[in-house]
Amino acid sequence: MSTTSVASPAACAPTRARRPCSTPARWTSSCASRWASSAGSCRGTPFLMAAWKLAPALVAGSTVVFKPSSAASLSVLELTRLIDEAGLLPAGVLDVINGSGDRSGEYLKTVDVDELAFTGPTEVGRGIGLAAAQRIIPVTLEPGARAPTSSSTTTRTGRSTASRWASCSTRARSARPGRGSSSGPSGPDRFVEVLGAAFSAVRVGDLLDPATQIQMRARINEKRLAKILVYVETGRSEGAEIVTGGSRYGSGPLARGAFMKSTLVLGRNDMRVAREEIFGPAGVITPFEDEDEVIAMADDSDHGLGGGVFSSDLNRALRVATRARTSRWVNQCNAFPAGAPFGGCKDSGIGRETRTMILDAYQQTKNILVSLGSGPVGLPYGD
Repeated sequence: MSTTSVASPAACAPTRARRPCSTPARWTSSCASRWASSAGSCRGTPFLMAAWKLAPALVAGSTVVFKPSSAASLSVLELTRLIDEAGLLPAGVLDVINGSGDRSGEYLKTVDVDELAFTGPTEVGRGIGLAAAQRIIPVTLEPGARAPTSSSTTTRTGRSTASRWASCSTRARSARPGRGSSSGPSGPDRFVEVLGAAFSAVRVGDLLDPATQIQMRARINEKRLAKILVYVETGRSEGAEIVTGGSRYGSGPLARGAFMKSTLVLGRNDMRVAREEIFGPAGVITPFEDEDEVIAMADDSDHGLGGGVFSSDLNRALRVATRARTSRWVNQCNAFPAGAPFGGCKDSGIGRETRTMILDAYQQTKNILVSLGSGPVGLPYGD
């Protein structure tokens, strides 16, 4: 709802601007041209991603073909069912298709759309970008959900740990929290100890069980769980220390599902477990010496979506946040106010969402130049 509320006023504002030209007896008018859009969402937070894609496109006057992840389509299908049941949109304005990614890719090569938008894995995002380039149409992408979170030597340990605890617990639904965590040189052993205890305390189970206060659910399927465990074992083979977790549940009710223990890894910034997109409940902590080093570590990544800085020295936190290339949360994480632009850089995408500027992605400005004079028109060619 908040996403729609932000988009609506801008779209309802005058879309036509008329002004005099530098050439006498002429005026120019610019207006927004609506078009057809195709959007796709990932298996993480599928309902939220659907809102982020659908709201601005529909408010801008576009028709939409939406493709949810084949692994997490029920919430999107329920949303569209409610929209249809309430009669909110005319027939044909919003269509939803299901199917595998391969078949959807073939569909994108033939469907008549004017813009593409996607949130999901990096390799799929590259394919979407290539499809847009081949058709010479705009695209907004949010792949590669990984970014470093830095904690300085003056960290308020309790607040920093609580933030990472929240980061870990929400990874069941979101890939955006910082994947490469860092601590300052002052007391890193204590920092790791407290952080490990917080990760160990994350309650894992069925989010739909009203009798419990679960913070992290199962992985989307066994295939995803197996890939996460491979990353953890790769980190172990590269010399990383598994501070806590690092495995699935071997006994009890959780052993019957794709449940993984909340995992904290102590390693180096050059390890695969610290650099690649795990998309699971595994945080990597790497010590650093000073601001220059942590900024260099943060920028030494192919990804950059939403990192964080935690420090009791706000000036220091803002220096790091300003110098680092990616967007940053400061002393918080996973906050998505609808009026703030959200998006990544490098392999984490192009374009910004959740702000009125996203409307520009679903419209194209065209110009109408009118002559009011009776003299010759066109370029002043002569003998």
